[in-house]
Amino acid sequence: MKLIREPLFHFVIAGALLFGVQEWWSRGSQNAMPEASVRIGPGEVRWLRETFASQWRREPTSSELTDLMATLVNEELLAREARALGLDQNDTIVRRRLAQKLTFLIEDTTSIADPSEDELRRFFATRAEHHRTEAQVSFRHIFFSPGQRPNPSAEAGAALSLIAANGDARPPEGDPLPLEDEYAGVDLQTVSSLFGPDFARTVFALKPGSWSGPVKSGYGAHLVLVLRREQGEPHRFEDVRKTVMDDWRRWKANETNEAFLANLRNKYGVVVDPDAKPLLEQEPKRQAIR
Repeated sequence: MKLIREPLFHFVIAGALLFGVQEWWSRGSQNAMPEASVRIGPGEVRWLRETFASQWRREPTSSELTDLMATLVNEELLAREARALGLDQNDTIVRRRLAQKLTFLIEDTTSIADPSEDELRRFFATRAEHHRTEAQVSFRHIFFSPGQRPNPSAEAGAALSLIAANGDARPPEGDPLPLEDEYAGVDLQTVSSLFGPDFARTVFALKPGSWSGPVKSGYGAHLVLVLRREQGEPHRFEDVRKTVMDDWRRWKANETNEAFLANLRNKYGVVVDPDAKPLLEQEPKRQAIR
């Protein structure tokens, strides 16, 4: 009975209890959150073989497959530890890769049935402007070079007045240019690639039958005579059916993705902090270029 009254005995008992509680807690914590082992199954082995074969056009050897397996295991171990350390938090590259991977998964798993013939024809009718022959123009031009004339636009204007006075009978000669003086049946893209987009748009807007100008290009000033302009004609559905089907599939896939994202927005919600709204509306500061 005297031992029970000793302070040292009380101290030993308390220490033993604390030690036991700590050991029980640590074991319980480890058992509560077990970390699953890195498991390599038949699917992973097949994936490694197929990936290697698609890249090298042959099956991997045993040693190569072992190396591939070791790399896969190392990547998984490092990825797990990185997630445990929170390295995946607020990482732009990780976020984009995850979003990209989910996008690919949606595209692979979403089954899009082909439309009926009537549905495809209605789709074609609503987008007929995308299925037309290109508009074409035939024209002549007279070039006035800024390298040979002090004011080529003014001289082109004077030449236009002279043409009008002579009744288009004898147009003046222009300056040499390493391009043709006349083009027949060319589309907007062709004219744009030769003379520039502004010149092309102006020429396609001119009324055929009379000289006009000055029209500026990347080379200088021009007088232009549009001989003929042919508007683009709509294609027949039967002639472009395959193209229409490809367009419909792209449109349907985009519609499916948009619907999936709308569901995600409803599921998670998107809230813009009030302090961030002024920053979104703020105009960027223009810095002077030195």
